[in-house]
Amino acid sequence: MSTETSKPFSIRIFMPEGQADGLKIVEKSNWSGRGVVCPRALLSTHRGRDEFARTGIYILVGQSDAGRLPVLYIGQADPIRRRLGDHHARKEFWNTAVFFVSKDENLNKAHVSHLESRLIRLAKEAKRCTLDNANEPTLPSMSEMDIADAEGFLEEMLLCLPVLGITHFAKPKS
Repeated sequence: MSTETSKPFSIRIFMPEGQADGLKIVEKSNWSGRGVVCPRALLSTHRGRDEFARTGIYILVGQSDAGRLPVLYIGQADPIRRRLGDHHARKEFWNTAVFFVSKDENLNKAHVSHLESRLIRLAKEAKRCTLDNANEPTLPSMSEMDIADAEGFLEEMLLCLPVLGITHFAKPKS
């Protein structure tokens, strides 16, 4: 994303529990996406929400015992609820899940596969985290229009993530 074309935008963060360390629902102006920040301890409480039933891209965030860098796991799911439940049972490192879905339900499996591949590649290039992912998925075969849609969604996500404290996808400024 080029800083030359940066323009103002607004992000709304809704805290349905009224607590800053609770569930957060994130929306950016003029975008069909919705982000959710869910602390691991609250997953079972909130997994019944509509956002958890949709196709989406997610990032598990935690801290390594040994390293200074945070540990991320990047994945995609349809629905998000099932995969986060699996990770809650099998992956110990994470303490927060951040995921993005489409408010109009226009994200499909190919889109989120594309987003997963791109985010993993960006994280590796930025070298600001340790990835828990065992593999690097390839980009799925998609039409030119679907690629443009997925890349547009990614651009919006990359604007929202730093506001949420997730700065692991941008290379440090020299």
